[in-house]
Amino acid sequence: MTSPSPAPPGGQVSDYYSSLGPLLQMAWDDNFHFGYWDGPSDTSSVREATDRFTDLLIERLRVGPGDRVLDVGCGIGKPALRVASTTGAGVLGITISELQVKQATEAALTEDMAGQVSFRYADAMAMPFGEASFDAVLAFESINHMHRPTALREIARVLAPGGRLVLTDVTAPSEGGYQPEDDPDVVTSLTRLQDWPGLISDAGLVLDELTDVTEHTKDTANRMIDGILKCRREFEERHGVSVQEVLDAAKSALPTVPSAGCAIVVAHKL
Repeated sequence: MTSPSPAPPGGQVSDYYSSLGPLLQMAWDDNFHFGYWDGPSDTSSVREATDRFTDLLIERLRVGPGDRVLDVGCGIGKPALRVASTTGAGVLGITISELQVKQATEAALTEDMAGQVSFRYADAMAMPFGEASFDAVLAFESINHMHRPTALREIARVLAPGGRLVLTDVTAPSEGGYQPEDDPDVVTSLTRLQDWPGLISDAGLVLDELTDVTEHTKDTANRMIDGILKCRREFEERHGVSVQEVLDAAKSALPTVPSAGCAIVVAHKL
């Protein structure tokens, strides 16, 4: 079993978020992930919808005070801080972006949570942690930037026996065929929902849940476009670069598919 495409070079992923991050923060939220809406009549704001998605994953982590959680691909820290404040667990977030480490650390200090939540630069495919270091691992829309089998083996290694993995992944369109990108500049890869049981098993973990939540997250793209249009002038005045330049660079680094889905994957280590 292999991932649909190889992992992009870490520097490219870091550069991608360094470029796109400020626009995401202004147009979207500090949660760099999909929003989750209950249905067409749900009028929740982006902040409410992204926090709701975080809360759905927190419930699946099943952690509490004294537990140690690893947030793989932590972004600028908002999910990690929410995990800690909601559960009382200690959280360590890792990212390959030095800028994100700085921003996340500042957020923890601002929230007076630096004693409970910390962030560091580390590669999730070669983690500098010993075996069984964590009671749970969260990977929120980040494993799509990695070689999945390698990352999952590392996650299994650092999980304590009985520990849980909760992640979301970006999935290929259900209609038609999907051919993985072979462009080395593409910073993310998609996988099919049906690939996940094998990926989990090959990593030595036990699959507990595989849920397609595309119907709840599919409004993300339209909402993000609306947010970008609303903040366009302010962004360009503040950062001195056109939104179109940022979007063109981001588009060239993404797979060429008409749409993408989203899945929740939950597993544990025996």
